[in-house]
Amino acid sequence: MRCWLFFNRDVAEGVPEAHEVIRFAEAAKALDIELHVLKPSEFDLVVDSAHGWSAIYQGKELKKPDLIIPRCGSETTYFTLAVLRHFERQGVAIANSPAAIESVADKLHTLQVLAGAKLPVPKTILGKFPIDVDLVERELGFPVVVKKLRGTRGAGVVLAENRNQFDDLANLLDGTTSGSDFLFQQYIKASHGRDVRVLVIDGRAVAAMERQATDGGFKSNISLGGSAKPFKLTKPMADLAINVARELNLEIAGIDILFDKDGYRICEANSAPGFQGLERACAINVPELVFLAMGKKFGIPVRHSDRWEQAIEKAAKAVLKPVRPPKLEVLVESLPLTPSQARRPRRKPA
Repeated sequence: MRCWLFFNRDVAEGVPEAHEVIRFAEAAKALDIELHVLKPSEFDLVVDSAHGWSAIYQGKELKKPDLIIPRCGSETTYFTLAVLRHFERQGVAIANSPAAIESVADKLHTLQVLAGAKLPVPKTILGKFPIDVDLVERELGFPVVVKKLRGTRGAGVVLAENRNQFDDLANLLDGTTSGSDFLFQQYIKASHGRDVRVLVIDGRAVAAMERQATDGGFKSNISLGGSAKPFKLTKPMADLAINVARELNLEIAGIDILFDKDGYRICEANSAPGFQGLERACAINVPELVFLAMGKKFGIPVRHSDRWEQAIEKAAKAVLKPVRPPKLEVLVESLPLTPSQARRPRRKPA
């Protein structure tokens, strides 16, 4: 199996998401997969209907890969999408299509798709300048979450506790960033500083961790100092994460779910989720699961591919809460009365 992994930056210590790329390289070596880490910006695209395969990287022709794994996430540029579409049209299997990656990179588009599917999302307003503070207060109330339309690892997200704070923030946004796009979003009090990251691979929830802020703030991202621990999913929560990935056409997805007083809300979805904290908390091998799953999905031979069914079943079962049968006395009390029992008068207490 020959695989390309797309990553925008140099793989070096301290670079965000570089750890995940290194983990993919380790798993590829263990599975005898030929893995090349490439920067999409280093490709030259030549579109020509007279030729078949075309891949020019740093001035050299590359052989056709079996699979491409994009790891650019919300930082995916138009050029990266163009490169992915180029290889998609040439018949290369891609773990998360360019269309799905583009859709998920836009937080509002993600919410529009999910709301259209009747999945629970926080009520959201697209910011318009000048900002109508009365509209925000009427529709969302305070506190209110303010987000950049594109962002990752908790960057560009703030909480305005009241109208005065929001007025100050609105004035700042109006004065300096009128060309930027922001979202104003309903604050989910029940999930302050807490959420659950669910990893979905090829339609199965295979791992989940609860993230908790350690500084009392409302953001729980591990990259911002949050803590993580394994989380046992209820079936409704697992089904919700799977449905989100399905609606967004993601084969690999990190789904962030908020706790609400009457259920759950979808915070956001990630097409290239970080998993350093997830692997540490849940003791699973994420890159191996990705390689085996994509090998099976696209019919690509992978060493130890027979382990995929066992690995995915084990991971999917481990992440779910065991369903406890009701106690015997509860079952007995719930049984319907027989006709003779129904007619039998109750004894009066002595």
